[in-house]
Order: sequence, then C-alpha cells, then structure tokens
Amino acid sequence: MPLTFPAHLAPVLALKVWRPRWCDGVALSTGAVAPDVAYLAVGADGRTIADTHSWPALFWWCLPVALAYAAVVRFAGPDVAVHLPGNRWFGWRGYALRGAVLPYRLWITVGSAVLGAASHLGWDWLTHTDDWLRVLFGVDWSRVSGVAWWTVSDLTSTVFGSALAVVLAARIGRRGGREADGGAVPARRPTLFWGVAGVVAVAGAVCVAALPGADLLAPTGVRLLHLAALALLAGGLAVRVSSRRGVWRRTAGRTGTGR
Repeated sequence: MPLTFPAHLAPVLALKVWRPRWCDGVALSTGAVAPDVAYLAVGADGRTIADTHSWPALFWWCLPVALAYAAVVRFAGPDVAVHLPGNRWFGWRGYALRGAVLPYRLWITVGSAVLGAASHLGWDWLTHTDDWLRVLFGVDWSRVSGVAWWTVSDLTSTVFGSALAVVLAARIGRRGGREADGGAVPARRPTLFWGVAGVVAVAGAVCVAALPGADLLAPTGVRLLHLAALALLAGGLAVRVSSRRGVWRRTAGRTGTGR
C-alpha cells in the first residue's frame, strides 16, 4: 500500500485543486489517512482491532475518525502552521489565518471525509491486486513477471504519490496565502515550540519501540506519523498557553496601574 502520509493525500489534494469550493480540504485529508489509524492498536500478531479497510468501515470507522482529526487540525493547526518551515513554498501563514474558520457546510465536510477515505481504499485496491490489469489490459502480471504486483506497485505509488502530494500542497498553499486577507496571526515562539516538540518526540519514540507489533513496518510507520503530529500539537499548545499567560499578565498589570 502507499505510504499513509503524504502519498495517500495525492488524490484528494488533486480533487481540492480541481474543485476547491466543492471540497473541505481538511476533511478530505483526514479521511484519506483514517483507514490506517487502526494500526495504532495493532497487537503482536499484526492484527488490528477490526477491518477498517472495508467499504462498510467508511461510515462506522473512517467518518468519525476523520471528523475528530479534522476538529483537532482546525483547533490547533494555526499555532503549528506559523512555526513550520517553507512558508514561501507552502503558504503556512495562510493556514494560520484561516485555520479557525469553518467555511463549509456540514454535508460538504462529511462528504469530503467519506470521499477521502474512499480514495484510500481505492488506491490500496489498485496496489494490492493485479486483477484490474487482467480485466482492463489482459495482462497477468504475476505470471508474466514472476513477482508479486504489490512489490512494484507499493514503492512506485509511494514515490509518485508523495511527490505529487508535495507539489499539490504547495499549489494549494500559495493560493490560500493569496486568499487570506487580514486577521491575527498566532504568536510565534520557535524556541518554545521546537523545544517542547523535541521532548515529546524523543519520549514518544521510546514508547513506540516498546509497543506490541513494533517490529512490523506498517504499524510502526503509522505510530511514528502520529508521534510527529502529537509533538507538533504539543509545541503549538505550549505556545498558545504561554501567549495567553502573557496577555493575562499584561492585562492584570494595566488594571493594577489604573487603580
């Protein structure tokens, strides 16, 4: 299967570029990674808590997971975005300005989450089986090549998808930066942000290595992606709390002086 992030974002980012007002980009993206979230709870035998890569799971698993993740991104995203490198290429400042705004109707957000998850399942199917090659082109890949289709398709789709996702993210970011007009940018404190993020990352890496199934590639990869996200969220939260304390102290000082 393609890498959960960023490869699986390529189809949904392409859709966002094609029809930006029809799709909730955040929900599309969280939906695209939702099926793999179950790998967090993989046991030593490699089994997940349930089959989250089935079509029924789009609604009982992927949809609620995608909506929950989207809510976290919208809440904490601005504090993280202002600290990310590459603003010139990806327009992170635009995300910081627009992150707290929910410009889409609920049905668009729900539909985008389901569509993002469906793109994940569809792409996995293309890379896991060569049946479609036989049906569409009459090619029996396994017989002709002598190697399993997924050994070629996984690496190819990961490389191609990741590169395409980066290019599309840069295009969307630049356009979003132009559309963002005014608004307050969250406080930027790189030392505090990256210091907290680094501590969380190091401590989390130790925990990931001790979890069941740590010797399996897919679960460990998904766990490390979540660890990176958690570290960034912790850094953003630390900056937000610190900034609010600073505002409170300045306000209290002015009030005391006025008395």
